[in-house]
Amino acid sequence: MNKRKLMLSLFFIPMAFITACAQDVPTKDMDLKTAEEIQVLKKENASIHPYGGWYCPDNLGGFPPVDVYDLAKVPVVNGRMPTKEETQNGTSLMYFDPSEFPTATPMEISLPKLARYYSQNTEQNELVIIIQAVVVDQDTVVGFRYLNGGNGTSWYNEVDILSAKEVSELGSTPFVFLESKINAPKEKVWEAIANTEYAKNLGIYFDKEAFFESPWTKESRVKLQHHEMVGEVANGIIMTLFGNIYLQIDYNRLGHQSVEKILIMDNEDGKTSTIQLVFGPFAEAYKSEQAYWEEWLEEVQNASSRE
Repeated sequence: MNKRKLMLSLFFIPMAFITACAQDVPTKDMDLKTAEEIQVLKKENASIHPYGGWYCPDNLGGFPPVDVYDLAKVPVVNGRMPTKEETQNGTSLMYFDPSEFPTATPMEISLPKLARYYSQNTEQNELVIIIQAVVVDQDTVVGFRYLNGGNGTSWYNEVDILSAKEVSELGSTPFVFLESKINAPKEKVWEAIANTEYAKNLGIYFDKEAFFESPWTKESRVKLQHHEMVGEVANGIIMTLFGNIYLQIDYNRLGHQSVEKILIMDNEDGKTSTIQLVFGPFAEAYKSEQAYWEEWLEEVQNASSRE
């Protein structure tokens, strides 16, 4: 079966949870185009990614971060194809219409499985939780949720499943995950964030002070890169993603990976917004990190709400 046809024909991604989804476009393209432009590219050229991969790293409400210790609690469907309802409630990701894909069968694998997946966007191997694996003729496609939140798909040969020993060696991976409603539109929330020490330090670290000092517009976006000889690598993006403000920075410090995600969404009233944060994982000092980011979020809330 043609992979392009397969991906275009699937009922894909839990629509009840969706925040934004984009085809897996390399970061260099992401830096030059808005998410809306990428959506047009998808329609014009479905083969922009040869495997038809999709990613929703900002879908934090539907797929929040997971501690490896809680892996067994992740909802999945085993031994059968999921119902359409299960593809809408976070249990699975892709619905294969039997009339279009009569040969589609679940892969003989017990889920969930922890795996590594190389992301062209973050330029590193990311930990993902495989929650669906389907065989159609000669193709096998998997649906996964990022350990740090969000979801995506890939072909089976793009993931490297961890052994039980490797999973055990990871230990706990607790992430700070916070969500709050703020009585201000997203642009004002960003202004408040930009005035925090956190953002000012990011400006210095990535040599992008001017970006953080500028008001937010629909065209605001910047690629963040920091490479040091001592083994510290950081790649990130800040942009308007389907109408929302989205920041993601992935760090690799001597083999230790961590992420920072901030998503700011306007609410329907047009006057308030919702913010979601993911930081970590913090194998140690989780409580102090949780307290720090709660205090930081309160600072942002107070500054955003001032007239």
